[in-house]
Amino acid sequence: MAKTTLPPIWWPLMDAPTIRPERCPICGRSYPLNSHHIVKRSAGELFDTYGRKRKKPEITLCGFGNNLRDADGRYYCHGLAHHEMLHFRWVPTYEAKGSTYPKIDGGHLEYLLTDEPTKYDAALTMDGWRRLRTERPDEWAC
Repeated sequence: MAKTTLPPIWWPLMDAPTIRPERCPICGRSYPLNSHHIVKRSAGELFDTYGRKRKKPEITLCGFGNNLRDADGRYYCHGLAHHEMLHFRWVPTYEAKGSTYPKIDGGHLEYLLTDEPTKYDAALTMDGWRRLRTERPDEWAC
């Protein structure tokens, strides 16, 4: 049977869905867009109880490659993620008040932007997490 090599700190994020919006859900840019692994590919692998490798969730962000800024000096969200300045966490939705059992499909992604590169374990202890926008494109800054 395959052995899980993904550290437990990343396991909750493995429950997040893959998100492929037409605009960057952080800043609202429509171009250029790039797919980003929410859980780093280099972090290891997670296997279910049947020995099947779990697919890592992805999100579409603005930018290309690991470029941090565009020609005008504005940040690309994909670059921010690769420079450890944009972090994601999965927040499960619970069935009832006081329940410790998450719904099978319940939850949402939150993100945190930091001014400087920050390791994920430190980011998880910080304030300022915001729910990921998946709708309301009229509120996005273009």
